[in-house]
Amino acid sequence: MLPWHKKLKFRGNPLDARPNPNLVGLDEEEEQLKNHIVKEEICFLNGLTGSGKTSLLHKMQKELKGYSFIYLDAQDLPPDFNLEQAISNKKSFFDMISLRRFPKNKPVLIIDEFQATDPRLILEARGKWENRGDNKIKSIVIAQINRQLKNVSDSFKDRLGNRIITLKTLDEEEMKEILKRRLQNKKTGINYLTRLSEDALNLLIKCADGNARRLLEYTDMIFDFHHRRFKDINPIDRDNYFISYYAAKEILEQNKINVRAFEKQADEISSFSSKQFSELQERLLRFLIDYDRVTVDTVAKTLKISVSTARRSISSLKKKKAILIAGKKNRKELLVISPSVKRVLTEE
Repeated sequence: MLPWHKKLKFRGNPLDARPNPNLVGLDEEEEQLKNHIVKEEICFLNGLTGSGKTSLLHKMQKELKGYSFIYLDAQDLPPDFNLEQAISNKKSFFDMISLRRFPKNKPVLIIDEFQATDPRLILEARGKWENRGDNKIKSIVIAQINRQLKNVSDSFKDRLGNRIITLKTLDEEEMKEILKRRLQNKKTGINYLTRLSEDALNLLIKCADGNARRLLEYTDMIFDFHHRRFKDINPIDRDNYFISYYAAKEILEQNKINVRAFEKQADEISSFSSKQFSELQERLLRFLIDYDRVTVDTVAKTLKISVSTARRSISSLKKKKAILIAGKKNRKELLVISPSVKRVLTEE
């Protein structure tokens, strides 16, 4: 059976949540990043999960000519990773026939998930950037979710200065624009965003909470459900069909998305400060910023505390509405940090 996007004559899945250079709402941040690279500086790209960090980095690699990008995901680097060899591997055919040791294009080092970087690699990269006799790296871009850089020296922070680009949470209009661009089928001339009623669209945006990746994932659930349920008589293929709020809610809930919690949280005006939380509670909340939709067991294991201690802290945070339940997996609750608390902790 063909997937839903093939039946609707899309070339690929327009709601694919993998990094995509077709960005919305990040024009200013894009210009800042380009400027730092062209000026051959170190800069720090900071943003929440799904905010577009990796997509923006991919766009830089596509658009900036005359540069060789060495992209590293610090979480996946092998123990024997060799930075010198990685730079040399970026040589073009003409570099090789010219017997160059290193690429002619200006090397730019990108380290994603920077919090997992080995300090020795950071030291080596910095040396290749600032040492005139070993100036093999022209610019360094580091990227991570947490605003705090914990694995670097004070002198590295001094070199970085205030060259910090923080990706903002997208607003409702920008979230709508993402779906408008993605669901436009150039082959048929149909924009399938019109198949979502205004209330259904607003529900998806509320549940996504400014997270573009989650918005794409949830919208894909809606389209995929209709395709599997109705097959060749899929009503989405009809001009007069609109997905209602209640249909969207039911589909999300079937996929273990706790719609009610997000609806309630989105409608409340809450004021939080990190001073309201104990040291353990703040550690727990900051962990959920990086890794949301996890179970109590995962929290306990990662923070190296007992499950009972984790449960007590989580219970208290639930009462403060600092933690929400996003659904269940294998009968265990999936925890997420509330939007209000997330914004406070990432802005401080």
